[in-house]
Amino acid sequence: LPADPDLTTEGSAASGASEAATTSATELSQDRYTNFKLHSYYRSSSSWRVRVALESKSIPYATIPVNLLESEQTSASHAELNPMLQVPVLECTDTSTGRAARITQSLAIIDFLEEIFPSRGGSLLPRGAGASDPALRAAIREMAEVINSGIQPMQNLSTFRQIDADSGGAMNGKDFAKGGIEKGLGAAEKLAVISRKKDAARAGAAGPFVMGTFAPTLADACVVPQLYNARRFGVDVDELCPNLIEAERASLDHPWFVRSHPDRQPDAPPTDNNNAAAAATTAAVAAKRNGDKGECERGASAGDDEEQEKKKARAE
Repeated sequence: LPADPDLTTEGSAASGASEAATTSATELSQDRYTNFKLHSYYRSSSSWRVRVALESKSIPYATIPVNLLESEQTSASHAELNPMLQVPVLECTDTSTGRAARITQSLAIIDFLEEIFPSRGGSLLPRGAGASDPALRAAIREMAEVINSGIQPMQNLSTFRQIDADSGGAMNGKDFAKGGIEKGLGAAEKLAVISRKKDAARAGAAGPFVMGTFAPTLADACVVPQLYNARRFGVDVDELCPNLIEAERASLDHPWFVRSHPDRQPDAPPTDNNNAAAAATTAAVAAKRNGDKGECERGASAGDDEEQEKKKARAE
């Protein structure tokens, strides 16, 4: 989405919690790819996936905010970066040629980071025990595609705005998106249950993350942001996908997800009503623990409705 130089703010995937592994400046200077910039929107689930990957590798990067609600992604400058007029976009410098490298589409970006930094930090694909199991790695990628290909297109802002416009108001684009999210998360829940049973049979116990692993994987990097989005659309995720919710709790306590969370991004409004929706994931998990699920869901929906009303007022 739009890349306005005036909106560029420095960030670091390695900043924050002191327990995180860091990479020295000397080590970074020896890397072929440097000077990472992420064009993103704080509330974009696709952007969050990439931020998790950057955190897993402790890669410093600059955040260039792109406000989707203000249609900054349609600017001429952003169109040069991504003809699809979407976020995220990752830019970096290839020191072997001095040229800029630019990648769009979240899963392609994550693959790129895994390939250029195979040994740095963690990995969103299993290493060590179980890493040689092609079926597990395929299952992780399968889960990622259920989210990325099966749900993401349904919930994109451009999709439900087009439905609203083409139907002349006869159809509600947000309701359409909600239905697609519910269908996709229902399938993801079933896949997670199957994978966890296989892991328990193989290892004697399943881990706490989405696919039954003992560390976050690409599946978690896709599922957790999707649950965040689902709440914004009013989906009852606690009822629909309890196993994914359990895995989400594990991820939200993990440093990769803590530092990459939407409400910790430089373009997240600290006091605006937008932030009510941005904090919905954390609030929902806390409310679940306190037995106050209903109140949390009402709060998240109210924040989103208020935001939409403000946008409509500005448009008018």
